[in-house]
Amino acid sequence: MKVSLVVLAFVALFSMADVQSAGTTDAAAEGASTDTPQKPHPREKTFMKRKWGVEVLFVRQTSAGYMLEFRYKVLDPEKAKPLFVRQTKPTLTHVDSGATFIVPTPPKTGALRNSNPPLADHTYWMFFANPGKYVKPGDLVTIEIGDFVAKNIIVE
Repeated sequence: MKVSLVVLAFVALFSMADVQSAGTTDAAAEGASTDTPQKPHPREKTFMKRKWGVEVLFVRQTSAGYMLEFRYKVLDPEKAKPLFVRQTKPTLTHVDSGATFIVPTPPKTGALRNSNPPLADHTYWMFFANPGKYVKPGDLVTIEIGDFVAKNIIVE
């Protein structure tokens, strides 16, 4: 229990500097949106399965809202290998604001993601910092892991 509290405190303190705002326009500063984000196309899941060998399950708030949990299931380990490369730094982008969030790397536990070789029919996870509970349920996010891009995922 103490270790998880220490990790959460570390992530909350040190990940505040990791939120980067993309260039905001005057319309974004006023809260108005120039174009509305699109929900994912119904065949997006089929594309992910064919190209990357994964099925995106969800993104949801966890750790009292200070973290975002991304879960996905590996269907084809060979196609999914690029998602597990340790040197690749995953990012989560908030679609409305352009703010980007990273996977925290506490010194004792390492990156809060899986990086061992993938296995078929296994579900994998990664956590993104969400300082200040910036991303809320119902928001759209995009996840990038190298060339892998999962667009417009609705946060649960």
